[in-house]
Amino acid sequence: MNQLQILKFLNDYGLLFIFFVVFMEHLNLPGFPSGIIMPAIGLWASTKITLFLMALGVSVLAGLSGTLILYYIGKYGGKPLIDNLYKRHPKIAKKLKGIEQKLIKNASITIFITKLIPMIRTLVAVPIGASGIKTSKYLIYSSGGIAIWNGTLMLSGTVLYAILN
Repeated sequence: MNQLQILKFLNDYGLLFIFFVVFMEHLNLPGFPSGIIMPAIGLWASTKITLFLMALGVSVLAGLSGTLILYYIGKYGGKPLIDNLYKRHPKIAKKLKGIEQKLIKNASITIFITKLIPMIRTLVAVPIGASGIKTSKYLIYSSGGIAIWNGTLMLSGTVLYAILN
């Protein structure tokens, strides 16, 4: 999907399209890279500040919806997988348990920062869910990271719009 196709879908479907593509991106599905999608959304929404803010709000809501699914996969299915990994690879189990404890201890900042790192931002939900971190804490700190990531990329599209006009 290229920028022109994205802009056409944005013109045709607007905020519904934004929700769909950001939701899919947060499920880590191929074909929905935020580095292409979010600047195009910023370009599309740059004509009105209210449209930009609505698009950002929808993108954060969609991101939280997608990441929450992966979080619950980790919460309800991740622990048995991790325990199995520990049993099969006892040499790395101690190191991984240490990392897990640090994750739990520094959960707030870890969640926030990982939402700002490409690829990791969509994959981290499963191990965080498996670690037992509260859903409310996960959503609060995820929303901050998602808003900054999406807002920054959207702003780049807005800057491009200003340069082109």
